[in-house]
Amino acid sequence: MLPTTVPQVQDAFQAAKNLNAALKNFIKREGGSGAQVVSFAKDFRAAVSTGRAPAVAFFIEKNFATKQVFFLGVARYAFPELVETSVGRIIETHAEAFNATYQRGENGITVTDAAQFKKIVKEVLSMIKEDIKSAGLPENPFLENALLASVFEVEVLAEVLKVLE
Repeated sequence: MLPTTVPQVQDAFQAAKNLNAALKNFIKREGGSGAQVVSFAKDFRAAVSTGRAPAVAFFIEKNFATKQVFFLGVARYAFPELVETSVGRIIETHAEAFNATYQRGENGITVTDAAQFKKIVKEVLSMIKEDIKSAGLPENPFLENALLASVFEVEVLAEVLKVLE
């Protein structure tokens, strides 16, 4: 993932309109993934329910290093309009051309047109940054990661991140 700091995560969640509702949705939709997901979300909700920013900041600081993927999942529910709009625009603009730049095989993803793959990845990141800015949200790698993870499947995302290193 793009390098992210704890303060960037804190800033992002501070900008969420209704983090408690996002966490409820996260539990409802992702809770079947395992007890760890549910435990994380309930603990995060408990911190949010205090109504105190320091409690939320402490929870994020304490858990971000080991549960980054869970925070990214919650971000998708915390900013549903941004995710829906941005992902839809990216797919509409680039999906067909992008899918033609790689192949899926027994050994995973193989990029077949590196120049076009790289070009589209850079354009997608630019679109993501533009959408975050337009939404008036903190412009930082955490939200960029959340959108990248929403756009690309896990195997493809690994190749995308190599381009962004």
